[in-house]
Amino acid sequence: MAISILIIIAGFIWIYVRLGPYLSDFIPSGAADATPAPTEVAAAATPEATPTPEPTPEPPTPTPTWQATHRVSANTDVNFRSGPNTISPPIRTLAPGTLLQFLGEEQQTGNTTWMRCRLEDGTEGWIAATLVTPYEP
Repeated sequence: MAISILIIIAGFIWIYVRLGPYLSDFIPSGAADATPAPTEVAAAATPEATPTPEPTPEPPTPTPTWQATHRVSANTDVNFRSGPNTISPPIRTLAPGTLLQFLGEEQQTGNTTWMRCRLEDGTEGWIAATLVTPYEP
């Protein structure tokens, strides 16, 4: 029995010696490299802040003044619509003689030409071209 125990212990020692390098947390002294000592680095000079010149303010863009270019020529009240067709809901009703500013945009829907216009209060909408005539102050 003692011989069996000695053989088993010898086997464990042999396995431990063979697997030791793989199981050890230590690095063999021949494989370790020394870490170089830190060297001091001179601090860079702090740059001085250069004042930023103030930008010259640009004068505000003048708001274009409203200028009538057309007037409602129909004999009855007409619809001023949100879109260039009769399906679009009316924004408001315009009385005969109401002045409009044509915004330069026209759109053809079926047989009707629609003009995009602005009222004096700034409201924009569409009106059929057959319902207005050019206005000369």
